[in-house]
Amino acid sequence: MKRLLVVPLLTLMALAPLAVSAQTTKFKFNQDGEFASFNLSSDPSSSVNLSVSRNASTGTSSSASINYLSFNFSSDFTTLTFVQIVGTIPADSFTGQNTNNLNLNLDMSQLDPTTSMSQTCTLDVISFIVTCGAGPTGSIQVNFTQNGATRTRILALGEEITVGNFTTRIHQRSDNSSANYSGTIFGTPVSGNNATVGINHNSSMEYIRN
Repeated sequence: MKRLLVVPLLTLMALAPLAVSAQTTKFKFNQDGEFASFNLSSDPSSSVNLSVSRNASTGTSSSASINYLSFNFSSDFTTLTFVQIVGTIPADSFTGQNTNNLNLNLDMSQLDPTTSMSQTCTLDVISFIVTCGAGPTGSIQVNFTQNGATRTRILALGEEITVGNFTTRIHQRSDNSSANYSGTIFGTPVSGNNATVGINHNSSMEYIRN
């Protein structure tokens, strides 16, 4: 159900004629350390995807990065609102000594506009007109606890996702484990047992906005 929802939404956004700015915004992060992520789709009209990673080797405290994307259809399915947050976050906003217990505690006021981007956009599904503004205020607070139910290893992943005029490129090698998560995102409680925690090895994430 989650993928059935997310894929059409991404396709819909790729077709939407977003206004193209004269300047290209580009962020690239080398990820080599702990990470945590989850995907939540509580009903067919909404979806939340969150991924956070350290940008330095395990045990150091250089910085971290976030990739957040949420979708929500109006009750009559005529408009789609999405929130997109990507970029560098303070190292101390993503804590934990190892993947047994990781915690994300990020206030939006901590985002640096020179190394991150936060926006809220509304798409008119009929006209395909997109209106974007500042991203949400408030905080994201999520705790991840490794449960060991499954373990996987990604040997080489290459992925490119385009949403409107925003492209994400992912190159990942990692050791992963399943995890439970709980917390709040902008005041809304979230929880589940389908999160992933792990260690990135010489991975990278690149964000391009035209």
